[in-house]
Amino acid sequence: MKKLDVPFTITSVILSVNLLTLWPVLAQTDLDANSPGEKPLTNIQDFQLSSQNQLTSVNSIEERPTDETLQAQSQQLDINAPPDLDEIVNFNQLEDVTPDHWAYEALRNLVEKYQCISGDGERNFNGNRAMSRYEFAAALNNCLLKVGRSIYSLDNKFANQEDLAVFQRLQAEFSQELQSITAKIDQLEDKTAFIQERQFSTTAVLRGAVVFNLVSGSGDKRAVTSGSNPTGDLTANTTLSALSTLTIDTSFTGKDRLRTQLLTGNVNNYGSSVTGTNMTRLTGAVNTGNNVILGSLLYQFPIGDRGTLAITPTADFPTRIFPPLNPISSISNFGAESPIYSFAFGSGAIAYYQFSDTIAAGITYLSSSGNFPNQGLFDGQYSALTQVTYTPSKKIGIAFTYGHYYAPEPVASINVTGNKGSEFAQFPFGRNTATSSDAFGLQFTYRLTNKLILGGWTSYFNAHAEGSPSVSRVNGSSGADADIWSWAVTASLVDVGKLGSQFSFVFGMPPKVTNNDVAARRDQDTSLHFELSYRYPLTNRIFITPGFLMITNPEHNAANDTVWVGLVRTAFLF
Repeated sequence: MKKLDVPFTITSVILSVNLLTLWPVLAQTDLDANSPGEKPLTNIQDFQLSSQNQLTSVNSIEERPTDETLQAQSQQLDINAPPDLDEIVNFNQLEDVTPDHWAYEALRNLVEKYQCISGDGERNFNGNRAMSRYEFAAALNNCLLKVGRSIYSLDNKFANQEDLAVFQRLQAEFSQELQSITAKIDQLEDKTAFIQERQFSTTAVLRGAVVFNLVSGSGDKRAVTSGSNPTGDLTANTTLSALSTLTIDTSFTGKDRLRTQLLTGNVNNYGSSVTGTNMTRLTGAVNTGNNVILGSLLYQFPIGDRGTLAITPTADFPTRIFPPLNPISSISNFGAESPIYSFAFGSGAIAYYQFSDTIAAGITYLSSSGNFPNQGLFDGQYSALTQVTYTPSKKIGIAFTYGHYYAPEPVASINVTGNKGSEFAQFPFGRNTATSSDAFGLQFTYRLTNKLILGGWTSYFNAHAEGSPSVSRVNGSSGADADIWSWAVTASLVDVGKLGSQFSFVFGMPPKVTNNDVAARRDQDTSLHFELSYRYPLTNRIFITPGFLMITNPEHNAANDTVWVGLVRTAFLF
């Protein structure tokens, strides 16, 4: 640890003063009315954390809140005060400290005698705010420099024998704490030196995850479409598979982000190829044949003070930025988010703007054929989505979403409902019939208590046959319409059993064709989705998630038997 060339007694004295001043500030944190448990729900902050239950994100793994870069952390010890703080030389400049406050005299002495206190840009001390270890080290270093100058100046503040006696008494009373603080600062300097020598990059952060999936399913017969009778046995042996991701986030200005993600895995999605229906499809299921592929590439940067724009040539989705208002961490493709987001995927752009504390809106244009010269961004499959998000209070969030979809051949790209719901819902006019749809979604979340958050959605698709269904050997005509509905109720219960744990519950109806001009492709019965999972943190880097889902009347066909899928997912983060 760097030391000033002053007697140890004087160094200990100023350390004691900092302890008296700063420790009460930290102690008040628990009394602050704006505790983390009561943090207001806002469009960008609270909701965005649960928005990444997508194919390439492995539920909450990929979009964990980004930590400060290692370079920024190491530089914090090299400054004399926290960023954007103004030196206070007159105690009356601190506008939020009143004479009746219990720490008033201590603060006034530090300001008027040693100029050791700094304020924010608005001349506030912010005494109820918890400080980081970096801020403490910076403030301490600042005070040591000021006292060192004072000792050797003509107007030495320590000439007063009464002050010296007080400082000596404090030194004796807090001797153990002083030794502890000195040791911690030494450790911080050692860790900072270690980080500087071994950091991955000064401008990029490397993160990774390895996920093991133990999956099994059960049921009597493989599901078939509505109006048919099942005949084949359901064979769903227990499988063990894995997915690995490497994500590199690079920043050029400190506010932008260039993300590159590499994927490799052999995880079966446990969808129609196994059970006969995509209603059992799991999230976080990527099967690359264990070859490394580019999972995502995007550049994201701010628009003004409140906006964000992301441009991507491959594999992006709206909820990269849009808040889906789903508080859970789902193991199923259906439970991850409303189907309104699922048909929007590919290359293009996503923009989102926070107009006020309560109102935000965004728009996307994405295409899965953007890299094909014969189709490109505008002549092949595409989706355009817009959303308005309203958060009137810290407990409630509501979003209304509209999307338009078109695919010349749905089976070759993203289908109408994004692989959610029945076969008829995904391909209302057949797998090869050019299809468009107008989709409407309403999503909400409600913080019932600090630990229990409710959510839900309803979605409606009006699909339109742009070509003749006869190309799919379906008896219908061009211009046919179909109505597709879906809904769900979700609940998240956190910190049960251990801090950081999460129970997730989903109950709903996967997308169902309630009306179709092609009568043979109308769902006659109703399927229900039940899901329960529990994510448990073994450590802050290892999570284990047991869960199961049950589908009644799969494919909205009462002739099908109930299908069960059980999963144990273990994630290792680094």
